Order: sequence, then structure tokens, then C-alpha cells
Amino acid sequence: MSHSLNSTRRRRGQGMTEYIIIVGLVAIVLIPALGSFGDALTGSFGAAGDSVTEKVTNKMSGESSSTSTLSPRAAGPQ
Repeated sequence: MSHSLNSTRRRRGQGMTEYIIIVGLVAIVLIPALGSFGDALTGSFGAAGDSVTEKVTNKMSGESSSTSTLSPRAAGPQ
């Protein structure tokens, strides 16, 4: 009985070790990929924010924006 219990524990421990190794390898691959993806997202959101800020500033100062990319329906009622 004790031999069977030790064998079961050993297999369970081996499975857990393999699982930890796989999770570690996946993390090693994903962390740099997410880092570069995050940089791309930061750039995109920064550009979008700058565009919105420019359009709002122009609207508030009375200037018309000739490069508006919004359709009249998306812009809402005026």
C-alpha cells in the first residue's frame, strides 16, 4: 500500500513540475511580446489623443478643421 502511495505522489509531483516548466516557458515568450505590443498600443493611443486634442482645441478657438475624418452621423447633432 505504501509503495502505491509513493508512486502516486511521485507521478503527481512530476506532473506539477512539468506544468511549472511549461508555464515558465510560456511566460518567457509572452513577456517580451506583450512589451512590444504595449509600446505599439501606447503610440496608437497617443496619436489618437493628440488628434482629439487638436480637434477640440480648434473647435473651441473657432477654427474649422478641414481634415475631419468623422462622418456627419458619427459627429452627432450640431
